[in-house]
Amino acid sequence: MQDTDARLRLGIGNALLALAVLAPAAAPATAQPDMSNLMRQKLDRAQGLFEAVVLARFPAAERYAGDLLRISEQSTWTPLATPSYLRYAGEFQEAARSLGRAAGARDIDEVSTAYMTLTSTCVQCHRTLRESGQAERNRTPGLLPPSGRSPRPLRISGQ
Repeated sequence: MQDTDARLRLGIGNALLALAVLAPAAAPATAQPDMSNLMRQKLDRAQGLFEAVVLARFPAAERYAGDLLRISEQSTWTPLATPSYLRYAGEFQEAARSLGRAAGARDIDEVSTAYMTLTSTCVQCHRTLRESGQAERNRTPGLLPPSGRSPRPLRISGQ
């Protein structure tokens, strides 16, 4: 009887061990956000936000700020999460929150200040990534060519 109990316990123990080892490998991986897609979404929302700020469309500005905040929160998993990246991400998220609050209060001065802070964090973060060489290794296809220059010159009416 003791021999049967020992074999039963050993079999159960082996089965539990096999489950513990094999279950994580069999489980579907948590989907990692596609950085290229997230950066494209950020750019699209930022362009919409610019229009909303310039035209004082407060509900749209509030919505775009919220969208940018959510996208930014999704993208902070990135392997680019260096201390400077995380600092800029935090500043970006705080600026998006401030912009959303200001838009909700219909305060154009605070909206424009928060917008300038938000865009400044984008520029500074991208500059840091370019200077570190990470931008080329992790460049979002279709946004800018490797040179970092716009693919076509901007034409302003009256020029």
